Amino acid sequence: MRQWGSSLNHNGMSFFPAYLPAGTELYHGTSTPDPVEVMEWLAFEPEHALNFAWWIQDELAVNDSEYHNVNGQSIKWLLDTDQTRAVMRQTLEIEPGDHTKQFQDSLQHALPHMGRQPPARKRSTPRPSPERKAGWLHTYIMKRDLRLVYIDGQSAAKSSKGTLDSQDYVFDIEARKTPWFDRNRALHMCKIAVEDWNERIDGFVRMEHGFELILCDFKNNADMIRAERAIGYFHTGQKYVTMANFWFLKAITARYHGIGMKRVLLDYSRMVTAFAYDINLFSDRTELPRLKGVLRDDRAKIFADLSESVTHDSYQPFPQWTDWQAIADMIVARYSDTLYELAYSSFYDSQKHVEVGINLLMRPFIDTDYRNITLEIQRCASHFMPSNYTSSIPSVAVSSISDLICSTLFAAVDQKSLHEARRILQELVEYLAWTSWKECRGCRRDELCYTAICM
Repeated sequence: MRQWGSSLNHNGMSFFPAYLPAGTELYHGTSTPDPVEVMEWLAFEPEHALNFAWWIQDELAVNDSEYHNVNGQSIKWLLDTDQTRAVMRQTLEIEPGDHTKQFQDSLQHALPHMGRQPPARKRSTPRPSPERKAGWLHTYIMKRDLRLVYIDGQSAAKSSKGTLDSQDYVFDIEARKTPWFDRNRALHMCKIAVEDWNERIDGFVRMEHGFELILCDFKNNADMIRAERAIGYFHTGQKYVTMANFWFLKAITARYHGIGMKRVLLDYSRMVTAFAYDINLFSDRTELPRLKGVLRDDRAKIFADLSESVTHDSYQPFPQWTDWQAIADMIVARYSDTLYELAYSSFYDSQKHVEVGINLLMRPFIDTDYRNITLEIQRCASHFMPSNYTSSIPSVAVSSISDLICSTLFAAVDQKSLHEARRILQELVEYLAWTSWKECRGCRRDELCYTAICM
């Protein structure tokens, strides 16, 4: 769960069983002080949630007596995200019977109108522009340990670049036709969590400009501890708006390398990734993977494996597992700067200098009384690996990369020219494509290192 890496490699292809501890504090911005009871979004940072703490005052657009009827239920039209509560309640608290048909009927009847204001009453005078008003920031604490699915990449970014592929094509969501129809997407996934996964999953963690939680059932999982009227910066001048936006970005960029406090724990041993299947993820010849061109049967296999992973008996908070992310971080921290310098820096201007630099890096693994390259590579590759672990997708990936780094470094030492040593080191750097090499260096206190993020 890294904001920086997931922003650069924004088309996530993997799913992780995840856990969120009871007592964790999360935030929701909305137009009303009333607590949420059904499906809605929560932000991990209050500044993120404040972006949604507003409402529109347009007395000519909404008549209090106007209602829209969905399957016999009245929905009072509001110009905010709470307008769909009744539909969500139907979706998550449906009666026994043909659940799929009930769900589809509800959505077919109501969804074409959501996010669109009802017809205004006819007036002879021109309509004024809607005025945005400050709403409320809700703070919730989780009642119990939550079982979640983390969808990696910029999986909450509404774009046609592939950020939504892992949801729209693996979950087979019709919202893929309209990327901005995110409420339909969230409802669909929560319906799967309730019906297909027997309520074993409480929600989904995604990322756009900040991490968010789609919580399928607020009433049974979250307690609102306060609702505060937000400070509005909509009409106070451009400088204040700029300052508010800058402060929001500061809060988001502070989480580039993790959301902190172990607020979400990932079970790497049971991850499901499209990279593990014999499918072509680059059929569009794009730099980043896509699921758009993958056959439906292949996508169904990924979904079946995800369903098995999240409903497995071992999926109980909070098991002991190997933190492969932490191990990967240790490998990157040890080799990132030195690899790049060896491959590109003018400091290493001869083959002898490259050899000395690599030998210094490899000193912990070399026995000068008994040189054995095979053993030295093994010692190097196993340096951060735990003494006992079960084979899994992340363990194979981490061990393979570690072995590749170590064997390439020793191979560079054996080259007869600087050109050849540089060539194989640069090929390694290009293959690894670590996002640490794209990070900004030396920002001032009033500057931010910021990468473009789809919204």
